[in-house]
Amino acid sequence: MIKTKNFNPETDIKLLCTCGHKNCDKRSVKQSVLNRLQVLRSTVNRPLIITSGGRCPNHPNEIHRVIPADHQKGLGVDIAVINGLERGEIVRAGIECGFNAIGVAATFVHLGFRDGEQIVMWTY
Repeated sequence: MIKTKNFNPETDIKLLCTCGHKNCDKRSVKQSVLNRLQVLRSTVNRPLIITSGGRCPNHPNEIHRVIPADHQKGLGVDIAVINGLERGEIVRAGIECGFNAIGVAATFVHLGFRDGEQIVMWTY
């Protein structure tokens, strides 16, 4: 079973695809991402609110993709933030914890992992 001390796809439904499509496979993030996420939670020393984890190809944010991205591969999560201090904290700690694909939005930070890549960052 995929889980850590504080993250479990069976109870944290946002770690699974929530698209509601009839062919949704309820895809989860991978154990390696949960392990990094657990280290991140310990680093910031507070609970994290996951707003999106694994996504199947039928998810509205994925259906347009020709090549699967972090969420479809189970290698990305979005973490809720409420201000610039939290954004900075999550980005800094995410990099320290080995995430190397980082997207920054007003209400969330995307943390993903891509094998062999330098740190890549974007805004929404």
